[in-house]
Amino acid sequence: MLTKQDFKKLKKEAKHEIKWIEQEYEQLQQKDTSSQLKKHDLWDEEEIHRLTYDRKDRKYASWTIELCSIIEQWLLRLYEQTYQKTFNSVQLMKTPAYRSLSNIEILQAELKSQHIAVKPGAENDDDELTKVFKARNKLIHSNFSFASIVGQDSNAEQTLEWILNTVKQYRKHLKYVF
Repeated sequence: MLTKQDFKKLKKEAKHEIKWIEQEYEQLQQKDTSSQLKKHDLWDEEEIHRLTYDRKDRKYASWTIELCSIIEQWLLRLYEQTYQKTFNSVQLMKTPAYRSLSNIEILQAELKSQHIAVKPGAENDDDELTKVFKARNKLIHSNFSFASIVGQDSNAEQTLEWILNTVKQYRKHLKYVF
């Protein structure tokens, strides 16, 4: 059975992993790799710009996948400690209410039934997290191109910051209420 201490420990681990990615993102924002490439005179300005863009696109895509993995693994661990069994989405999808839901939505519903849910007033976090996971799925099915999930009125940095903030808020607002 999941104890309040277990919940806090797992929540803290997720916080540290998210913070680590956030620090890597901040370091990438501060780093000017184009000057390193210019030193070697191997590429012209246009090639350097393309290489820098491609590298950021790959980093943002991998961070998106990793942030979703952190949350999904955290919820899986909460589920397994709560129910004392492995999460089986195939079995759970036989439940009519779960047929049209994603794994993350099923996990959220199962945990909610055990009093593990976002705090009152933050219910929108569930929907936002679902949007992040849908973006991750689109990213995977779009040849791992971060540009495929960037909105029309946004840029790559804004999109990654939205993903990062959504994951942080969800983690922060998920509570275990006895």
